[in-house]
Amino acid sequence: MRISVAICTWNRSQLLQRTLERLCELDADDRYSWELVLVDNNSTDDTSQVIDRFADNLPLRVVRETKQGHSWSRNRAIAESTGDYIVWTDNDVLVCPQWLSAYYDAFSAEPEVAFFGGVIDPVFDPPGRPDWLGATWEKCHPVYAARDLGRTPVELNEHRLPYGANFAVRLDVQREHLFDPTLGRVKSGMMGEDETHVLRRIARSGGKGRWVPDVRVQHIVPADRATEKYVRSYFIGQGMANVAFNKPCKQGVAALLDCVCQSLLYRIKRNRTDPDEWVSHLIRAGLSWGEYSASTGSRTEK
Repeated sequence: MRISVAICTWNRSQLLQRTLERLCELDADDRYSWELVLVDNNSTDDTSQVIDRFADNLPLRVVRETKQGHSWSRNRAIAESTGDYIVWTDNDVLVCPQWLSAYYDAFSAEPEVAFFGGVIDPVFDPPGRPDWLGATWEKCHPVYAARDLGRTPVELNEHRLPYGANFAVRLDVQREHLFDPTLGRVKSGMMGEDETHVLRRIARSGGKGRWVPDVRVQHIVPADRATEKYVRSYFIGQGMANVAFNKPCKQGVAALLDCVCQSLLYRIKRNRTDPDEWVSHLIRAGLSWGEYSASTGSRTEK
């Protein structure tokens, strides 16, 4: 068996270095071969120099995708991959030593399964997770891609899916279900849902999914993302996705008015009430702004 690991990156060289350092520590074995397909999506920082440092230590295949956007980069990774399976992770992820071998075990045990996913555990860089975020973790954990469906290898389906930092797809299936370039992040934009859209289509077409509890990664959260501003930005992206997928939501003037109202309530209550209350207004303000900007065609994520 041959496995393709895919990472798409744009201007996150310091985090990417940590990711590649951890990949060097994989407990890979001779039951399978693997390659690392690394797609550089027009980075302007020192990403190329960072990648060069690992040329002798990882089975790297580096390609450059000039069309800007995560979905374009993912489709390029699919085109370049030569494995039987493609395993997706991100440029801010630390894999466990058994990560790839655990995937291999799952692939071998159920070759008819189309897609797989595993645990994502956020790890906050110093000074750590702020108290307000810990108090509202039930609301905010999707912002940081936290995902753990337990120790039982349960079935995955269109209502229970893995997250983008840690999932795998049979390459023949993946090539039938490419990523939609109108979805996914572009540069620093926050509109996601690209992998969710693909995995739902696979499931709806009859593809089986499997949760793999031993496939574990840590998701690095830099200090500048453990902020109220970043939480709001994430939910702006979710609001934009609501419109893209025709989910029930406010649009146009109604969304704008709700954003203004929720933003005022957030500012008024920020230092007067428990975090659970004011964070709810922060989230709602972000969603409404995303719904407004997407429904009016402005696509702004300010």
